[in-house]
Amino acid sequence: MKIALSFCLLFVFNFIQVQVFGQHTLEEIKLEQIDQKKIRKYVERQIEDGKHQFYDIQPSWNRGDDLTPYNKNETTFFLNASSNDAWQSYLSLDPSKMWNNRSVSKGLMIQKSPEKIFYKGDSHTCTDTGQVYFLNLKLLSGMYNLAVVFEIVTIDALEMLIEFSYVKGNQSLGVQKIRFIADGDNSTKIIHTSYFKSDSPFRDKWLYPFFHRKITKDFHKNVRKLWGFSNL
Repeated sequence: MKIALSFCLLFVFNFIQVQVFGQHTLEEIKLEQIDQKKIRKYVERQIEDGKHQFYDIQPSWNRGDDLTPYNKNETTFFLNASSNDAWQSYLSLDPSKMWNNRSVSKGLMIQKSPEKIFYKGDSHTCTDTGQVYFLNLKLLSGMYNLAVVFEIVTIDALEMLIEFSYVKGNQSLGVQKIRFIADGDNSTKIIHTSYFKSDSPFRDKWLYPFFHRKITKDFHKNVRKLWGFSNL
């Protein structure tokens, strides 16, 4: 009985070791491969705060959470394409190109399962849940830069809905939702809604809505340009 118990304990210990040592850590991120200073500082700050495993980075909002405490900002776009084509295009476009325009640049992406690290020059051809994006926002024509990190938390093909949550530790918390709605045979309405809050009422009322509208517009215009769509 003692031998069997010892064997079981040894098996569990070895299993835990394999799980732990088989995981990537934030310390493995090569900061020298990240161009944006704000993103490098963000990663360093997360490590200083005791976050080491990829799963230590958690979304500030999960599907089903109450949205009442959040402010709301909504923008609507129209795309000259069927809803199915629009939906598939947004999911299949290389995020390194999607999140790279005059307002935003991607410095890093980590994938929680299976664990992978993608830098600026690394391409991957799909958007999926569990991906964490480290973006640099260029505000005031690049005079001010801000690191923003979000995680893809929902991809609902039935509702044609993508949800990405700001991770804990951002200046803003909450979620952004992109919904695709058929608007005729060859037209799609894209509703981009942001639910957000921070510790600054001034920022939430005046700064966030202004910059968010511009960044959102540039994001969707970039997708249109990459796919050759029109009427966005």
